[in-house]
Amino acid sequence: MNWTEVTIYTTTNGIEIINGALINLGINDAVIEDASVFEDFLHNDTLNWDYYDEDLANMKSCESCIKVYLADNNQGKHLFKEIEKFVESLKEEYKDIDFGRLDIETQILNDEDWANNWKQYFKPFTVSDKIIIKPTWEEFNEPDEDKIILEIDPGMSFGTGQHHTTRLCIEQMIKYMEKDMEVLDMGCGSGILSIASLLLGAKKAAGIDIDENAVKTAKENAALNNIFEDRFSVYCGDVTEDEDLQRKIGFNRYDMIAVNIIAQIIMGMSPTFPKFLKKGGLIIASGVIKKYVDDVVKDFELLGFRILEINDSEEWVSITAELR
Repeated sequence: MNWTEVTIYTTTNGIEIINGALINLGINDAVIEDASVFEDFLHNDTLNWDYYDEDLANMKSCESCIKVYLADNNQGKHLFKEIEKFVESLKEEYKDIDFGRLDIETQILNDEDWANNWKQYFKPFTVSDKIIIKPTWEEFNEPDEDKIILEIDPGMSFGTGQHHTTRLCIEQMIKYMEKDMEVLDMGCGSGILSIASLLLGAKKAAGIDIDENAVKTAKENAALNNIFEDRFSVYCGDVTEDEDLQRKIGFNRYDMIAVNIIAQIIMGMSPTFPKFLKKGGLIIASGVIKKYVDDVVKDFELLGFRILEINDSEEWVSITAELR
C-alpha cells in the first residue's frame, strides 16, 4: 500500500489549533516541525542528551508545518478532503490568529521503502521479564520456557511495544490478567495489547480502531501468533458515536479494557467504558502525559471508577482503575 504524506504549512501559533482539528478527525499521530521545538530543546534544563540529530538543528530556520500520513484507500481520501475543508475554514473562524500561508502539499510514499527505513531499529526485547516482543523479520535464538513470545509486524500502525505507553499497559496487564478474562482493546492499532492479553490467558479479546489499516494489521498480527477469529474480533468505527457498533462490541461483557491513546481521546471515549465493563471490571489507560493525570483521574472517578494504581515512565503515565 502507498501512503500520502500531507504537509500543512502554518505558524507556531497555528500548529496547536490544526493539531486539535486533526485529532477531532481521528488523526492522532502527526509530525510537527517548528523552530520553537529546537529552542525548547536547547533551553530545557531537565534533559541530559549526549548528542542530538542534525535534523533537529535544521529546525532553527524551518517553516512551521504539521505532517500526517494517510493510507491510499477510500478512508484516506475522505480524510484528505476533510483536512482541505477545515484548513479553508481556519481563517474565517480564527481571524485574530496568523496561520501563515496555510498551503497543503502532498507526497506519495511507498509502504515497503518506508518500513525498511525503521526496521533496523526494532529488535527483540522483554517486558516485565515475562513477554518477549520480537518483529517478524528478526531471528530470536534464546528460547525460554518461562517467557511468552509475541511476534509482531506493526506495519504503519502504532504499537511495537517499545514506546513507554505500550510497555506501561502491558506491565499492568501482566499484573492483573486472570485466566479466561475477556478484554476490549480500544484504539487497538497494531493489535499488540489484544494479542498480549490472549497470550497471557484471556479467553477472548476484541479490538476497535477508527483506522481501516489498523484493523487489517491487527488481524494479521494475531494470525502470526496463532490467534484467529474464534478468539479475536476486530471492529472499525467510532465507538463514541456509533450505537450499532457499541451493541456489536457488547455491553457489560468485558473484564478489562486496555486503551493506549492520548488523554483527550481517552476522556472523550470514557463514557463508553462503564457500558462495556462488568461490575468490578478494570480499565488500564495509558498514553497520558503527567500534566493531564489529574484530569483523567477525576473523569474516571466521576464515572464510578476506583483508582488502583498510577504508574509512570519518564513523562508518560498509566492509570489502572476498577468499576465499582
